[in-house]
Amino acid sequence: MILGLRASSQEVRYAILEKDSTGNIIFRNRASENRLKYPANIESVEGKLRWIKAEIDRILRQNAEIDKIAIKTNEYAGTETAAKRETTYVDAIFLLCAAEHCLPVVRKLNSQIGSSASRAKEYAESRVGKTNQYWNNAMADAILVAYWEIK
Repeated sequence: MILGLRASSQEVRYAILEKDSTGNIIFRNRASENRLKYPANIESVEGKLRWIKAEIDRILRQNAEIDKIAIKTNEYAGTETAAKRETTYVDAIFLLCAAEHCLPVVRKLNSQIGSSASRAKEYAESRVGKTNQYWNNAMADAILVAYWEIK
């Protein structure tokens, strides 16, 4: 089972994918929790990092069958913003959680998951379906990064 993660400055989206006995890929959390929105009362980057670490640790405890983490990272576009930098910090928390839980981890760009920003939702939906709520590119990225590790 793979945990796919995609961070943004407002939230983290995650997808838990697994293969069934016939080789079909199942999107386990399609209709349940797949969005971690930062609480409004947490304003500091340090507070967000502490909170997201606790949330990822919780997800890993609740889904002990997860055996790998896949992270969709920011694209290298030559420009860095405060939001992109903050997302990079969150990605580092994902790496820390993987290390603490002794899980292998991979980081991927769009070109490594056969995607693009303009077509991510279409590609994710055609492979495993879309979420019932809050369907966006970040969720599609989380699905696709997990998909390319499990397919």
